[in-house]
Amino acid sequence: MTLLAPTHPAVSDRFAPLHALVWRPEPGSSAQHRAWTLERPRPPSVSPTQQRTLLAGAWLAGVGEAAREALMAALSVSKVAAGDQLLHQGEHSALWHGVASGAVRLGSVSASGRQLSTALVAPGEWFGEGPALGRLAEACSAHAHADAVLVSLRFDALRRLTAAHADLRHALLRWSAARQRAAMEAVLQAASAPLSQRLAACLLDLGQRFGQPQDEGFRLTLPLTQTDLAQLVATSRQRLNQGMQDLRRLRVLDTREAQITVLSTEALQRRAGMPA
Repeated sequence: MTLLAPTHPAVSDRFAPLHALVWRPEPGSSAQHRAWTLERPRPPSVSPTQQRTLLAGAWLAGVGEAAREALMAALSVSKVAAGDQLLHQGEHSALWHGVASGAVRLGSVSASGRQLSTALVAPGEWFGEGPALGRLAEACSAHAHADAVLVSLRFDALRRLTAAHADLRHALLRWSAARQRAAMEAVLQAASAPLSQRLAACLLDLGQRFGQPQDEGFRLTLPLTQTDLAQLVATSRQRLNQGMQDLRRLRVLDTREAQITVLSTEALQRRAGMPA
């Protein structure tokens, strides 16, 4: 194959540094005599499926089409790698984030310095209360749990949107109230529910947001270590291991091949004290 690079390549942005440019084949050039153009990399974007996921959140119910379109138009898109830190606990952030794909882990540091994972943010969910509630300090840190595509909205853009669209302003209040209610329920469960019930409820929640249906149960598509799961249910790895062994013995759970598979959703619901 002959690669024909032009003597003076066409550059989409003449002031872009060379290290920021990439070669792309010119439209219409043949595979045998390919011509190339040097141009700026295309910015990441969300797919139609990811956009539908972002707009399907319960907090956006009742928001009109005009407000939805304005929200999507104001978002910036970025790709992050697993492990990247996105928010720092106690610091002020100018961005409110939504997850288009992948997963984000929220965590906090206790007074004793212990690192705790408090929640996993799934596609279609949003995080970063600081900008959403008026540029408050972030209550937790955030790391990419897996490779992810994020959408972000600046604080000033959020203020303009909520000023122009009352339905979006009310939706943001619903989102904030739901976050606070979920946090209070998690504290109450950690303080009063036994580990077996907390573990079952956690697995059901993860299955609803990250699960792939399989026979009478589901398989978690998200990689989780024992440490991750132990922190989510507020226990030690040793106690978590015992709880997982109990579920395996009851043939409710299978953890072979480094995957978590729930064999019976109904049995897990009974374990969590939920109606089947």
